[in-house]
Amino acid sequence: MLLQRAEIGEVPVNWCNDDAATSSVMEAVSFVTPVLENFFIRTVVEGIRASGDASLVERCQAFIREESNHSLVHKKFNASLLDHLGRPPLGLTMVGALLEAARKHLSLSKRLALAAALEHLAAVISKLYVNQENKLEFALPYARELFDMHAREELAHRSVVFDLWLASGKSGYLSRFITILLVLGAGAAYVAVAVPWILHRKTGRRFLRTWACLSRFALKNCKSTLTHTPVSELLSFVRQGYHPESLIDEVHGSGTH
Repeated sequence: MLLQRAEIGEVPVNWCNDDAATSSVMEAVSFVTPVLENFFIRTVVEGIRASGDASLVERCQAFIREESNHSLVHKKFNASLLDHLGRPPLGLTMVGALLEAARKHLSLSKRLALAAALEHLAAVISKLYVNQENKLEFALPYARELFDMHAREELAHRSVVFDLWLASGKSGYLSRFITILLVLGAGAAYVAVAVPWILHRKTGRRFLRTWACLSRFALKNCKSTLTHTPVSELLSFVRQGYHPESLIDEVHGSGTH
């Protein structure tokens, strides 16, 4: 809650690692966060109406409060980012449209499955972030606190939506596999569109400079991407008997077990 009242200050163009591409990736994540969390909150609110488990309802209510706070502080940060970008990134409307279509056309159980898969993705990314955050340098204290808080709270409540989904009825292997593939595909498409768009704005809308920044970023992070991309953890959502609590036994320094 403190971040809601904190002053952001002037946002440097390259506020993370003094690098335009890294900052663009972080900004793409920040912009999509309120869109996703609106879907989570609306889905969980509907889900707890059908739940008779008082303990699960209490956990869901705490989840809703945390996600609401995440959305508010990211919106505040995003408003400052618009000073440089002018408007939200390309691809954000696509994500919103896909989630709205899911809300209108999918059953509650399938929406909970989708929300659980998205939360699974968020937890895997948060684990990766917490384990790698010592390699990130922030020129903006607000951003450092924002992403740190968000990652740790995502890990802390990683099981809530999954448990609510299980309470609504289980789905088979194929359904889980399709759901997580759709989530990963849509996420990759958003990043592939939003990050270059943001970077293009940061480089003064110069195509060659944008391409050069992307190329340097890809080359610099190629080895790390190949060795640290948690493919098995991302796909563990499909595994028989999988539960988010087994995603991590311990995250160094996160206080999450």
